[in-house]
Amino acid sequence: MNTNQEYKQGQIVRFLMASFLGFLAGHLTNYSVILYAQDVWNADALAGIGFGLSFGVPLILGWFAGAWCDSYSPQKLAQAAHLSFLIALGLLHFSSQMDGQISVVLFLFGAGFVGMGWSVLAPARMSLLGRLAGERQVKLAVVFNILVMLGFGAAPPILAFCRKIHSWEMVHLTGITLFLIAMVLLLGIKTDGLGKSSSAWDRILRGVSYAKNHPLLKQTLLFSIVIYCSMGPVQVMMPRFAKGVLELGELERGFFLGGLALALLLGGGVSLKLAKKVGYGKMIFLAGLFCGLGFLGIGFSTIVWVSVLFLLFSGFGAGASISLIVAILQSEVTTEYRGRLVSLYTITSQVIPALSGLLSGLLLVKVSITAAVISAGAVITLVVVLSAIRLETLRNYKT
Repeated sequence: MNTNQEYKQGQIVRFLMASFLGFLAGHLTNYSVILYAQDVWNADALAGIGFGLSFGVPLILGWFAGAWCDSYSPQKLAQAAHLSFLIALGLLHFSSQMDGQISVVLFLFGAGFVGMGWSVLAPARMSLLGRLAGERQVKLAVVFNILVMLGFGAAPPILAFCRKIHSWEMVHLTGITLFLIAMVLLLGIKTDGLGKSSSAWDRILRGVSYAKNHPLLKQTLLFSIVIYCSMGPVQVMMPRFAKGVLELGELERGFFLGGLALALLLGGGVSLKLAKKVGYGKMIFLAGLFCGLGFLGIGFSTIVWVSVLFLLFSGFGAGASISLIVAILQSEVTTEYRGRLVSLYTITSQVIPALSGLLSGLLLVKVSITAAVISAGAVITLVVVLSAIRLETLRNYKT
């Protein structure tokens, strides 16, 4: 191994650590938006709107972020995204210190800055991974995605612990600290942009055309929409289900949601081995079916250990499916279009959970939590089955 390779190995390790801390802090911020509205204001609709802002802003800004990631340094864009999250946490903190309408306004602005952060952070991270990974795109993409899911799953118990010892102030301070560490870890990782020859809008259109004319990438992106439909209900319905149906206390509720991390990690960790035996495409759909059926089972359970079992089942499926989707996208796309292609994926991974989270919040206003969970599980399962029938190129993809 020569000096240059050792240097890149060090970059990759620091990049992966920064990615984990950044995504952990990001999901901690997301959960703080949702749970603050639910627990302090007892407002499910406001929780849904906050979640929608957190992940809805990328619907507009995410398109440009992808073009920027191809033209400019993804490392610098990731740092800019970290700054946006720091502003968001500051606003959420001030919101928690005030009362009345000004508190709600600051809360919503904070959620908006979370959305701006996610718009840029996710495609910038994946573009940076593509530059650093070289020929190891598939393996490192799976490792990267496992860390992303670990951050998603570890955030709830950390939030619960922080609240237990020092309420919301500790939650916000923890998020700020994690983001600052992530920023330091990225210092010195220099990646130049690939330059630009036309406007951002023109580059966006060419990126969309590239995805549309590549059947495997197009179908992979389409199925990622299905899988991410399950994330909104998980984040909005599960806290309410754990509290209202399972009657868990605050700390137990955090660990219940955090149990999802174990399942996501397990699913992501074994996904490559299973895919080599079953085939990438078939494994993606099979894992998607696990995800939907597991969520459906949660709705019919009233016993804690049974609910945990179904949650693990669902999380395993989601983890395996998403990991393989990311591996395909990272390995099949050309460097020139990676930023724009992964921005399409990250828009999906952010907007779809936001939309399904918003619908989940509104659904909870109309029906019981049990009926809402059963409905969401049934819809996800049905759409996975229909997708497996229709998306033939992805279904038959083996390596």
